[in-house]
Amino acid sequence: MTDAPGVDETSVLAPALIDAVVARHDPTRFHTLLERLPQQAREARVIAAQWKAPEDFRTPSRVLLLGMGGSAIGADIVATLGRLAGRVPIEVVRHYEAPRVDADTLVIACSFSGNTEETIAAFEGTLATPGMRIALTTGGRLAAIARERGLPLITYAWDGPPRTALGFGAFTILGILSRLGALAVPETDVDAAIAALDDTVARYGLAATENPAKQLAILMGKRLPVIIGADFLDVAARRFAGEVSENAKQWAFSASLPEFNHNMLQAMGSPSGPPHAIIPIILDAPAVHPRNRRRAAETIRLLTELNMRAYLVDAGGDTPLEAILRAASLGSWTSYYVAMLQGVDPLPIEVLEVFKERMAQD
Repeated sequence: MTDAPGVDETSVLAPALIDAVVARHDPTRFHTLLERLPQQAREARVIAAQWKAPEDFRTPSRVLLLGMGGSAIGADIVATLGRLAGRVPIEVVRHYEAPRVDADTLVIACSFSGNTEETIAAFEGTLATPGMRIALTTGGRLAAIARERGLPLITYAWDGPPRTALGFGAFTILGILSRLGALAVPETDVDAAIAALDDTVARYGLAATENPAKQLAILMGKRLPVIIGADFLDVAARRFAGEVSENAKQWAFSASLPEFNHNMLQAMGSPSGPPHAIIPIILDAPAVHPRNRRRAAETIRLLTELNMRAYLVDAGGDTPLEAILRAASLGSWTSYYVAMLQGVDPLPIEVLEVFKERMAQD
């Protein structure tokens, strides 16, 4: 992380105090769910490897991944890889209606609970047309539909909220699409990505002393973060911002490079001066396109000249998959520490639950 001032380790995130803070504000030990992400990814990889594809399944002409919120972030990662190394178009659908499909389209409905109304509606809308369909869920209505229709059903068990099931969402779909010939991601890349998750737990977990996630959380404080993902890291930026909103109950937004340089950057040159309540954080990695790496550096340089406190974070990673997962893990842990700083339990999402209850009323 560059351009960061010194961090006061006497804060509440200092090693000597973190256990007491966690005991007070994390009664369900939410952090243990983050620690188990590498194990989850390995389990998902096995699930995909053991899945038996129906005899009529083949390499699809395109793939639609249906999902919302935490259930869709794994699909987002796979679709990003599809843009870089895919053999067929891969699209994430976050709507009640899916695009028109044909017999060569593979549709995977991803709903952690199995009761996501948008995903179920979109999935059911595709069932009138013959084609390849898969339900990926822990149960609920989606599992019931798959059983009623005799459709392939892949289930998994996880005792955390959807946003902590990234491993199942990403690696199960990745394995399935690789087996069907829709995506070409070397197994060595998958090995390295999962090993990277082990490393991020060691670097960002509670026991880590030189901890970039704690430092970033302290820098963010109560300011409004705009997480900017360079190149393919836009998916990690979107994930990062979403977790700040859910875990820390704090506003956050995401953007992407190079698009940021064509519009949003100009807002930093307002005649009234830079918005000091905002903290831009740019995610970068060695695997990012060289011109986008240059853009990231120049963007930080310009923002600094405009008297903005902006930070460039090199997430690391030699491949897009590894870089995305490293950046996403940094976002998870940073959002957790922001929650601890603000005295907020990261698990409950009461506002979202109230909204869902109201939407469920006829």
